[in-house]
Amino acid sequence: MKQREKEARRVQRKAEKTDRPQTTGGEDPDLAGLHWGPQEPLY
Repeated sequence: MKQREKEARRVQRKAEKTDRPQTTGGEDPDLAGLHWGPQEPLY
């Protein structure tokens, strides 16, 4: 029974993985708009 539950979870994860939108822009959305290098002083 435990093996069947585990297999069902695997199938579900695989199905969810294919439903995710693929990012083809090459830019990580978490890093978009960040400025690299020295930062401006706060004061």
